Amino acid sequence: MSHKDTTLSEPKTKGYILIIDDDDHIRSTFASYLENFGYQVKMARDGAEAKSLIDQAKFDVALMDVCLPDYNGLDLLAEIKKAHPLLEVIVCTGQSEDYDFFGAVKAGASDWFAKPCNLQELHAKVERIRREQNHLRELSKKNLELEKIKAENEHTLAGLKGTFQEKNGVFHQKRNKKRADFPEIIGNSKEIESVLELVRLVAKTNSSVLITGESGTGKELIAKPLHILSSRAKRPFVPVNCGALTETLLESELFGHERGAFTGALTEKRGLIEEAEGGTLFLDEISETSLQFQVKLLRVLQEREFKRVGSSKSQSADIRVIAATNIVLEENVHKGTFREDLYYRLNQFRIIIPPLRDRMDDLLLLSQYFLESACSEFFKPLVGFSSEVIEKLLRYSWPGNVRELENMITSAVILATPPLVEPKDMPILIEKLHKYPRKTRLSDKPFAEAKKEFEMNYFKSILKRTDGNISAASRLCKMDRKQFREKVRKLGIHGVAHAQRVGSM
Repeated sequence: MSHKDTTLSEPKTKGYILIIDDDDHIRSTFASYLENFGYQVKMARDGAEAKSLIDQAKFDVALMDVCLPDYNGLDLLAEIKKAHPLLEVIVCTGQSEDYDFFGAVKAGASDWFAKPCNLQELHAKVERIRREQNHLRELSKKNLELEKIKAENEHTLAGLKGTFQEKNGVFHQKRNKKRADFPEIIGNSKEIESVLELVRLVAKTNSSVLITGESGTGKELIAKPLHILSSRAKRPFVPVNCGALTETLLESELFGHERGAFTGALTEKRGLIEEAEGGTLFLDEISETSLQFQVKLLRVLQEREFKRVGSSKSQSADIRVIAATNIVLEENVHKGTFREDLYYRLNQFRIIIPPLRDRMDDLLLLSQYFLESACSEFFKPLVGFSSEVIEKLLRYSWPGNVRELENMITSAVILATPPLVEPKDMPILIEKLHKYPRKTRLSDKPFAEAKKEFEMNYFKSILKRTDGNISAASRLCKMDRKQFREKVRKLGIHGVAHAQRVGSM
């Protein structure tokens, strides 16, 4: 059936209805009733007439009897929906006890009713469908408008980038292509490259991995590639935030529970260890777990088995465990709040995520990435940052790391007036810069800290020049040999081996 996009003649109507029924009385009763509510109605006595009318005009809703003289109802329904998928069809029958309404819905019916019909019920069904159609039409219209705005913004943005990149005082960082193996990692500093190389190496093994780093450095972004690049990639990756759950809830979530194991356990539940079977379990904030929980986790790692809460039956656990923490776990071990044996089980291989202040070569790439992401979300045609903003971004120490950077730039995009992000758009950065500056200049540091840094660099340089020879180094800096040795000992610089290691950095 070819659909001609024409509408019925009367301009003001609540909708266009087609009634398909071989009973003259039913057709006229339905038509008269719906016309009272402002609908424009046409009628067909059989399937052929219905198809002809649908080809001539556009209808919103069809009321169709499934028992027609020339058509099986489901066949006609399938033909109508195939040719006109936006036409909603309500089916009706006088033999409701035997009719396959489920089959009709599968064929495309929007609703159904049985004869004899309650006219108020019929009107309610039509009204519901028309409300949904109008809502979808409005959403579609808004989506088209948004797509148009987005296209216009992208065109404007491309032009602005070309204009502003050539001018002084404007920064636009060109982003590298996404990495095939680490698509979510932004940056190419030597610090982050070293981390990714470790990920590539250990991902191929089945070792437990402990990821450490300050809050906001992106530890889960490293955990996911460890799974994706491993032999377990086709099995689940299951993350658990240990710090967000109470001890009891964490145990139930991880190990699962039997019915009646505790108050509220109305059914048995598979735990996340079972969900991760064959794959990877990522335990974030592992330092927040209790000693009692740590004992049970240790058993999973040592024996490769566990028990559901409330069960005496052991189950096998074929999983790889990756843990993460933003604190120094060794200190918790010394305090007695973290089990030493579990620490060594988790720490078979460690990956340390550097804080943002130690990978400042990535800051501008990350800033541009977050800028473009926020611009896309908020439809803002911003091209980059002013030189004043860049200077402040680089001077700040970023105690909240990458997460803090993302939040600040998202806020700036909301406040900014195109084409550039200016200092006034980043009030939080301006406020916090004085409290948390990067200590890049000598005058930023207290005298004692500056003096110690100078001495460290000076004596390392001397030892490097003399290949770690203490006697030659002391003569070079005109110090007594014993005094020189004591100085480097206090500074933590230890002879030839350390000097060679420093020289290779």
